[in-house]
Amino acid sequence: MTYVRKIALCLPCLLVGNDSLADTPLGWISTENPSAYTIDALDAELSLGKVMVNDTIDFLNIRSDLLAGTRKLVGNSGDLQGQRAEVQFGLTSSLSVFYRHQEQDLKIELGEIASIGLTDISNGLSTTATAYGFKWNFFESGYYDNSGPWHAAALEVMRTRNVTDDYEGHFDRVTINENFIVTFTDPQTFRLDSMEDEGWQARLLYSAPLSSTMATTVWAGYGETSASSGTSADIVLEQLVDDFYQHFDMEDRHYMLGASVHWQLTPRIPVQLSYEFLRVNNSKTDIVAPPSNSVLPSFLRGDNLGTVSEHSNHTLRGSVSYWVTPDVHVSFTGKLFSNQFLGVIPHYNNPLSGSFADKPYGYVGLQLGLRL
Repeated sequence: MTYVRKIALCLPCLLVGNDSLADTPLGWISTENPSAYTIDALDAELSLGKVMVNDTIDFLNIRSDLLAGTRKLVGNSGDLQGQRAEVQFGLTSSLSVFYRHQEQDLKIELGEIASIGLTDISNGLSTTATAYGFKWNFFESGYYDNSGPWHAAALEVMRTRNVTDDYEGHFDRVTINENFIVTFTDPQTFRLDSMEDEGWQARLLYSAPLSSTMATTVWAGYGETSASSGTSADIVLEQLVDDFYQHFDMEDRHYMLGASVHWQLTPRIPVQLSYEFLRVNNSKTDIVAPPSNSVLPSFLRGDNLGTVSEHSNHTLRGSVSYWVTPDVHVSFTGKLFSNQFLGVIPHYNNPLSGSFADKPYGYVGLQLGLRL
């Protein structure tokens, strides 16, 4: 028997160790893969990854379509780069806790703006997303050993929070109308600010075997979110300050349905595919804004935030992973949204990013995972 074949035959034991304590099937990767399984008591899993899209890595031509779909964006708009981390820890054999953290920079480059004379402007939205919670595996059936999946059900509850840095611009001219133009000796500052949201969600998950190497998970959930954003300015003319002031508060309820498939292609190569439908119901939107004849440029105006046409998002995620050792794996992932970050980062319903929130978007990622 060759050495490679011996390793392949021994890998199931190495990956799990003690079958009697196993709470996940052989070779299962939990990160970003919804399931009713939990990790073993006092075990931990850590994953670190990068996400990106640019003109070279243009996932399904998403970036090019985004630029073609709006006249506001130019240059490298649509580029995204970021990093994410997730840690899971098993408190007991049926209860685990988790924490997720992602930082991303979405590039936004604007074309010429007729109403103000720009001297400088931010080139994107820098967002930090966090989530933490627990998963309780309250039902199991058909478990014999961890060489294949079994029936399981779980409740997952988590808190979410997303925050975006201020988006700032500097200008030395404001066009009130064609006969009235205000100029400044020193550049003045405007900003898109107060961009944040927080909320909670709960979902029930059910996992079932399809074969000895394949399992499916279905889930349904409900959540609530409150989000805010606004605009303001530092201007020496007090008459113009109020024209730049806006504030948007939004509260929504959202419902989700999803399904995923996990296929252990070989003992070392798991393949995962998941789909989720998210429906957002805006229960309350408060908009404080200046009169309709405001001097605000169009990309800052919140006139249409209360009449958003899209209320749902379809998310498709896929990954192919490889277990380098029994405790280390690498994964290549892809994620696609039908309506960008709608419902995923609720405060992106601001005047700037909200203007192209109905465009499909996606990115790819590379991930390193560790079992501790």
